[in-house]
Amino acid sequence: MQSVYSDTVAEYELLRSACGLLDYTGLGLLRIAGSEAAAFLSQVSTRSVDFLLEGQISSALLLNSDGSVLAEVLIHCHGADYLVEIWPAQAAAATEYLVAAGNTGAHDVTVQDVGDEYCVFGIEGPQAPAVAQKFLPFPITSLSYAGFVTTPWREDLELLVSRTGVTGEYGYKLHVPVAAGDELREHLMDLGARQVGEAALNICRMEMRFANLEQEAAGVTPFEVGLQWMVDFGHEFIGKEALVAHWEAGPPRRPVCWIASDRLQSVPDSGSGLVLEDVSVGAVAHAVYSPRLGRVIGTARVDADVAAAGLKLTLEQLPRAVRTTAAPFLVATSFGVPLE
Repeated sequence: MQSVYSDTVAEYELLRSACGLLDYTGLGLLRIAGSEAAAFLSQVSTRSVDFLLEGQISSALLLNSDGSVLAEVLIHCHGADYLVEIWPAQAAAATEYLVAAGNTGAHDVTVQDVGDEYCVFGIEGPQAPAVAQKFLPFPITSLSYAGFVTTPWREDLELLVSRTGVTGEYGYKLHVPVAAGDELREHLMDLGARQVGEAALNICRMEMRFANLEQEAAGVTPFEVGLQWMVDFGHEFIGKEALVAHWEAGPPRRPVCWIASDRLQSVPDSGSGLVLEDVSVGAVAHAVYSPRLGRVIGTARVDADVAAAGLKLTLEQLPRAVRTTAAPFLVATSFGVPLE
């Protein structure tokens, strides 16, 4: 099994023990400006931005009118203006959605797609703070999680540096004008970061139970992927009415995490059935192989009355046992590394 995952395992270990370098080519970036930019963002996303101060970032969802998830976004507050960041796999659909919403004339707002103007790199791992520190004029400890700054880099360029990791390790992103992208990549590697791919990143995301919406969210509501914490029902937003109806009716299936027995030698496909005492109770949402646990781990959506930790389920087609468990699956290395 290790030979199948050899390259990914090496990259995974960089993220868990050193500093991985991620190239976020295709990341969606939209600049939202105008006197009603805040009101517009509060209408199209599940969290109001009224509480955001300059230099702060809010995680939110964009929903379809039926309450299903369209995309996750990170909303950066630049005073009266905002920068919206969208995961690459969701960028095209979410950008189209936001540009169309901004063009209705309902708000005094300008929605500008600036994704082609910037390269974005992520650095994640216990050694990432030492790398990020090289770009900051103040101690790295002063940059809080979900915070960002713009800072000079060379005489003629500015970087946007944010703390927005998704691996459970220390994590940062750096935005740079596209003309300087290759130079910044090389500089990050000179500082000790090493390139890793999406597969290694996704293992770390699963181990920490950062929802992988690219794999898990097709046609489902936030309740079915455990993201209700990203929904603020205290304001009006697109999809709210449908979402309230879903909640009042009771979501038929809820998310659980699971870990397989050591007899499972392959990662099951999304949609693979799960049974409890020969009764179908749900299906796999997403699964990966965890090198540190030496097991296949994953998420599933199961009937609400069996959505609990400690249950033994069986993969229908293999068949192999899995046990539902609480998240996260393991403790990130960075929890034992002081931020300094």
